[in-house]
Formats: sequence, structure tokens, C-alpha cells
Amino acid sequence: MRSTRTLSVLVVLLLLALCLPAGATSYNPSTTVIVYVHGFGNTGYNRVGVYGDDEPDPSVFDDVTKLATMLGQPTWQAAPTAANQVAGSTYYGDTAPAWYTSQDIAADAAAAPYVPRYALRIAKYIQHVLQRAPAATAVNIVSGSFGTEVSRYLIEHDLLGLASTQKIARWNTIVGVTQGNWAATNSSDWFLQLMGGSPDIYDMRYTWVDANISTHQNMNTALFGPMVITHWAATDDSTELTALTGYLYPNDGTNLVQDEYFLSYSTAAALHAATDGTLQMPGRAHQHVQHSNIRYNDGMWAGVCAASQNNKRVTITLSRFKALSTGDGWLQGKGEFVFSFAATSPRAAALYNCTVPLQDYHYEDGISPKLSLSRNETQYPGTVFFDQIVPPGETQLNLTLTVWELDWFYTYYRVTEDPSSADRNMGALSVSVSVNGNSTVTVSNGNYQADFTTTVRNVY
Repeated sequence: MRSTRTLSVLVVLLLLALCLPAGATSYNPSTTVIVYVHGFGNTGYNRVGVYGDDEPDPSVFDDVTKLATMLGQPTWQAAPTAANQVAGSTYYGDTAPAWYTSQDIAADAAAAPYVPRYALRIAKYIQHVLQRAPAATAVNIVSGSFGTEVSRYLIEHDLLGLASTQKIARWNTIVGVTQGNWAATNSSDWFLQLMGGSPDIYDMRYTWVDANISTHQNMNTALFGPMVITHWAATDDSTELTALTGYLYPNDGTNLVQDEYFLSYSTAAALHAATDGTLQMPGRAHQHVQHSNIRYNDGMWAGVCAASQNNKRVTITLSRFKALSTGDGWLQGKGEFVFSFAATSPRAAALYNCTVPLQDYHYEDGISPKLSLSRNETQYPGTVFFDQIVPPGETQLNLTLTVWELDWFYTYYRVTEDPSSADRNMGALSVSVSVNGNSTVTVSNGNYQADFTTTVRNVY
């Protein structure tokens, strides 16, 4: 006989199967509204003004305009009924928009303050934009920083049924407070007050996320399953935050890099199976900028554009690495190898006027694996260097790999072999890889050989 626990699990799975049909609906960018959700403002919680309506303030509208211009789509201001408009709102304020009903105002007042109330305001705004654009079939949420935590609450709590009805087709997070914030979690109350004291900061603590959303590091709800999700992380660290973490954790001056994406998933929460049946984690890209400067990075915006318009997900892995030299002559011992990597897209240049990398992965930011190898030793690291949706019509990516051998790099890598030496450049190699199908290419010089394995999947 099945236990009560087993029967309960079966009932939950059955309900999920009924509520969330297998696979996702077909994605049409021409009928998908993009809604931009802004980040943290230190005094935003006590802002005077209208919340939850179209936001003309440059802090929001400049990013809306940037994205709309690169995509060649209208903003809400130019075409408020367009099915592919790019819109943006603010969750800060004390005055309801004119279109709120008395019931909407009452629901806002009844919501718990800060993240839960902010999320409800964004959910109502999304519903409002979809209603005024009757040809729109779905929404693509693009969330920055703290706006990502607000969006995650909206999704996991299924506010207004937007997630369970699959109205949210895609979610692109930019330097997101995806799982909380390390500094907010590990700082005392007096320090947070010294930094401005916004109550929003307390909602960024891992413990708050665990108690009010779900386990902060993981995707834990089947509501994510039908979506396509991509994370953009910034990696140019800050001396202050790096020191506070004990020189251990890569960061962008505000968030730890690992705060900006999910680390794992439950089977039910895995992104829907691709056309080859593979369950997926969200895509992930890195840019060598500090947190607040990501908004000026065209490589990130071009990646968001690609993820908004296309269905081809490309994953490039460092599948094999052989050290032909460690740089210290014939008596050398093991070398400590780290990597920088960049990927540019010809189609991003043609479509979005973007010639900078979609992925800009710097070893000194602490995000590279560290491989310890003797001369002529081979390892198979399986390190993912690129994992995102490429622009429509893309046939190749241009890659550059730079390898460094460390003798003294304590921060992040804990290499303390020779204080008189530092980073030894073992050479940069460039290659173009096809994204028309799966392949493996080899690059080599006198110091190393490396294999790049490319996997191509259609996400719908």
C-alpha cells in the first residue's frame, strides 16, 4: 500500500500536470510585450508619486528606449497598444495609477510591504499592458538587480496567474538579486542603517528569500518549467566587497556573481525540455563590468535582444585542455592555469550594431576554473564558457581564448608559489565556430592545446 506521503506527492504532481501543460507554447516575438523591471533605489521605498504605471523617468525609460531601439520595436510611449511594445514601470510610489479600481487599491494596501507589494504592482502593470495590447500573447520580463527578486516573487507566488497561465514566456535577469544578496545577509543591522537603512535591504537577505519565496539558491517551482530564462552577471569586483568576503567570492561590487543566477534546480522546476529532450538550467553570460555599469554594456543588451527574438541556444564548453608547457623550463612542476574568454557575434553587429563580446569572461575576476597540470598533462574540465541564445540568423561565433599560468595570485585562486612572479600569459588563440550544429574544434600553440565543444539546441 502506498504511504500517505506518496499519495500526497502523486496528487501534487497530477495537479501540476493539469495546470501546466507539457512543453511551452510557441513563442512569437512579434506578439510578446517586453516589460522592464528596474533595480534598487536607496530612497525608493518612501518615494512620492505614481507607482505601477508607464514610467517616463529616465532611470527607467532610458533603458526601455535602449532596448526598444536595438530591437527595432516601439516603446509604450510610441505605441501603447502594440503587441511587441517595450514597456517599463516603477514599483516605488505612494499613489495608485488612474486605471486602478477600488479593489486594486485595497489589494495594494493589504499586501505585505516591500517585495510582496512591489511584485503585486508589477503583476498588475503587466496585466494592464496585456489588456491594452489585445494582440499580445505573452510577456518577456527583463529585470535589473533588485527588480529580479521582485520578479522572482511575482513568478513563484503566481501573482494574478501570470506564470501558471504561461503569460510569462521569458525572463531575462540583469545583475539580478536572483537569490538574495551576500552583503545584506552578512551585515549587521547597524551597518545597513549606516548604508541608508532602506527596508528593501532586509528583504534581500537569504533568510528572507528562504522564508518568503523559496530556497534561495535553487529553482524550486514547476512554474519556471515552461519559461526560457537567461542570467547576465557582472564580474568586475570591488576591493571593499572582495575584502569583506575574505578575498574568496567573485563579485561586481554589489552582488556576488553567484547571487545573480540559480545554482541548481529540482526536476519539476527544470526549464522545459529542449527539442532533444534535455532538461535545462537557465542560460548564463558574464560581462567584465561593475554592477551599475552593466546598463552601458552593449554586449549585454545585444544578448537580451537575442534572447527576446530567437530560439537557438548555443553552449560552448572547454572540453579538453593539455598543458604543453608550464612556462618554467624543463624542471618545471605543475602549472596553475586560468582562462579568459570572449565571444562575438557577426549577427549582433548586423542587427544591433554591437561589435563587443556577448560574453566577456576575465580570469582576474575570479570566475575561471583553476587547473593544475604538469607538462604534457591533459584534463577534461567541462567548463561552460558560453551558454545563451544567439541572434536570429547567426551561423557562427568568433571566439578568443587567453590562457594564463599563475605563480602569485592569492585573491580567489590562492596561488602563492613565487612572490617575485605573477601572471604568465601563455598566449591568445582565436577561432570561429559554427552554430549550425554540434561540433568540436581544437586550438593550439606551443604552450597548450584546447578543445571547444559546441552544442546547439532549439529551446522551442
